[in-house]
Amino acid sequence: MDIAKKNYAGVYNMGLPIRSFFLLTVVLCLYSVFPNNSFAVNFYDGSRAKEGFYFLTYTYAYYADETTDKSGKAVRKDFGLFSAQEILRFCYYSPDFVATVVVPFGYTKISSMDQDSFGLGDASLGAGYFLPVKQIDILPMLFIKFPTGKYDAAKAANIGSNQYDIAPMVFMHKTMGDFSIDASVKYYFRLKNNDTGVSPGDELRLEGLLGYNITDKFKLGPSVSWMISNDKKQNGSAVRGSAREKLSVGADFYCRFSWLSVTLTYLYDVHTENSPQGHFVQLKTVYRF
Repeated sequence: MDIAKKNYAGVYNMGLPIRSFFLLTVVLCLYSVFPNNSFAVNFYDGSRAKEGFYFLTYTYAYYADETTDKSGKAVRKDFGLFSAQEILRFCYYSPDFVATVVVPFGYTKISSMDQDSFGLGDASLGAGYFLPVKQIDILPMLFIKFPTGKYDAAKAANIGSNQYDIAPMVFMHKTMGDFSIDASVKYYFRLKNNDTGVSPGDELRLEGLLGYNITDKFKLGPSVSWMISNDKKQNGSAVRGSAREKLSVGADFYCRFSWLSVTLTYLYDVHTENSPQGHFVQLKTVYRF
């Protein structure tokens, strides 16, 4: 549909300044979907591992028809956002020291705007060190995301974000008999996109996962992810009412084989503000060399 005739709330005869504002809002909404290359904590993300090299893959898809305003009310129900990525991750455990490289490839489409993007995403480097604690595994890490992804400032649908992220994180894991708890605290310092003058707004993410061993090789449990951000900035000035929030709930299903492990994750956005609201599915595999 021609956005010159109808805006995101369904109001006709939108003027050029208002169209530009809504386009910028859409772009910032997408930042809440793709701040980095992972969505939720998985089983054993923060657990110690045997020394060696590991190869991980994350295959995910996210679909959202609805977008919301700052109060969490739907402003559009035919947005048609679809994103699919294949993320390749290489890790080394010493075992206390951890180093990782993350390289994503993907496809993003916004049907209502007739836009899409395909190609290399924003790559990341990370490193961390397990704390000398025996009762629980605690892994602080620092990630840096680089603007390596394909980007076009004239489009809302982009694989890349054209800005750096600096993200300190803490992962935790605790096993208690047949039960386990995995959790993470992540803070994203989101730097400015020099092409648009927009800083997306720093983000705090809290993620948790409770697991139960059905057998020695299969486990499952409920998962929750909560994100809240600061207001975005346009050319250094805060845009009031642009902060984003997202609460997602779902479950993880884990299966371990002799040569790899597989985790299936599903999350549904139960509440969002200034963000798309949709469904997320991910298949994660881990291989040890």
